[in-house]
Amino acid sequence: MKICMFVEGSYPYVQGGVSSWVHQLTTELSEHDFTIISIMPSRDDISEVKYDLPKNIKSLRTIYLNDYLDNNPLKGSKEPSFNDLEREQIIKFFRFESDVMWDVVLKGLSNIKKTGDSVQFFKSEFFWNAILDYYNDNYRKEEFNLFFWTLRSMFIPLFSIIQSEMEEADVFHTVSTGYAGILGLIAKFTYNKPLVLTEHGIYAREREEEIIQAKWVTGIYKKFWIELFYYLSEAVYKNADLVVSLFDGNRQIQLELGSREDNTIVVPNGVDLKGFNIEHLKTGDFNIGAILRVVPIKDVKTLIRAFKLVKSNVEEAKLYIIGPTEEDEDYYTECLRLVDNMGINDDVVFTDKADVKKYLKIMDVLVLTSISEGQPLVILEGMASEVPFVSTDVGGCRELLLGRENESIGPSGIITTPVMPYETFEAIYTLYKDSELREQMSTNGRKRVETYYSKEQFIKKYRQIYDEIGRK
Repeated sequence: MKICMFVEGSYPYVQGGVSSWVHQLTTELSEHDFTIISIMPSRDDISEVKYDLPKNIKSLRTIYLNDYLDNNPLKGSKEPSFNDLEREQIIKFFRFESDVMWDVVLKGLSNIKKTGDSVQFFKSEFFWNAILDYYNDNYRKEEFNLFFWTLRSMFIPLFSIIQSEMEEADVFHTVSTGYAGILGLIAKFTYNKPLVLTEHGIYAREREEEIIQAKWVTGIYKKFWIELFYYLSEAVYKNADLVVSLFDGNRQIQLELGSREDNTIVVPNGVDLKGFNIEHLKTGDFNIGAILRVVPIKDVKTLIRAFKLVKSNVEEAKLYIIGPTEEDEDYYTECLRLVDNMGINDDVVFTDKADVKKYLKIMDVLVLTSISEGQPLVILEGMASEVPFVSTDVGGCRELLLGRENESIGPSGIITTPVMPYETFEAIYTLYKDSELREQMSTNGRKRVETYYSKEQFIKKYRQIYDEIGRK
């Protein structure tokens, strides 16, 4: 079977949980051929492929959101040759109307012979009138020039994505909604083949958190950007043949945002238990580890502030921040400055890319202070390695550490409130003071992974999904 997988901002260029998931799935399902279509912000963001691609990944194609800048800006406009239904539905699309016919919209906009390229289309009277009418109907109190250019800047990269070339496959599989999800829908509508969505976090909510904190957009235009990402997500939820979440909490959110009861399922992540039979070593220090990308959504600053409190109470405490630092160099610099300002340089180690298992051997506690997560593989790997965890109450972290309803296995860690350094400190300090509790949580974690989160269970389920949906 040929499977085309769409990923955004991750595999194979960015290390992290989603990328590890894609790599594990494609490697293990060696009987299928995969094509990877990777969406990245710009060519400047590409450094190198971070994974050894398995042989059954037959092709890798990268689409860049800002490639529309290469189009000749001096081109004149081109009036699109839409039929009446296409005109009606595409105008609804630009107004974020929920009853839009997505197949009509995406087939129409993806046909460059009808629309012209992004420069030609966005200079057209059709686009001008669509936005002008939307403005007059709803936003006349706003300054029109800013309104028009903001909406144009929102739709241009999406338009570029929509006009990307598609190739046929037996199954299309998108690993998020958003831009990747829209590509998946175009492929589904073009070739009349099934589309699977596996969502690790909730894409629209993660973009909403980023936009709320962003400085590049203000006022009502934050609302527009947030609305766009929820709109694109709703399109995928409503039209995908199967919507997969990693835990039931996210499935409930997907249902609220447009998925159907009959096409949503839960498939948890899986861990190769044999790979995490760790022989632990004592170093004489109390070693705290955080396995993450140094980016704002992981809230490394809360982790550093919590560690400062730990260090004030535990002289032998050391913090290892294990993972790549190049994704957001400004944020990494801010974290280094915070460490320096707190006077804990000698006790905080940024390892950058590293052999995680080497550090797992010496860890007493692992910590995650993220403000958003899906079902973090790093927690599962820590549990498999028999290391207790302190994690914020985001995504599926509570279920991983405290267990499912009516589950007999005890807790494997402590849950804390996001952006609360003192609470994180208290949880770490509790585990420091109670070695028996650490040992019990370590045992519980390994047992929970063995029972519910093995690699074999995960791969078996996706093999079944592809086999069943590919025959439709």
